[in-house]
Amino acid sequence: MMLRMNGMDMAVMSSMMQTTIMMCRACSAECMMHAEMSEHCRMCAMACDQAAMALEKMMGSMSEAMPVA
Repeated sequence: MMLRMNGMDMAVMSSMMQTTIMMCRACSAECMMHAEMSEHCRMCAMACDQAAMALEKMMGSMSEAMPVA
């Protein structure tokens, strides 16, 4: 969506990124419940947390450059 030829809608992009952050946090929480029993779950939780943090950082940079109307 960010690379569309016609540009992007910041409000739509922000909503999609917020939703993805919520999904990453939910996945991380679920995987952490099994992390002691499963290395895969521990790694998944860490990856989800990192993805959420990267999205939050990206959103911060985007909102400074292009505030939502």
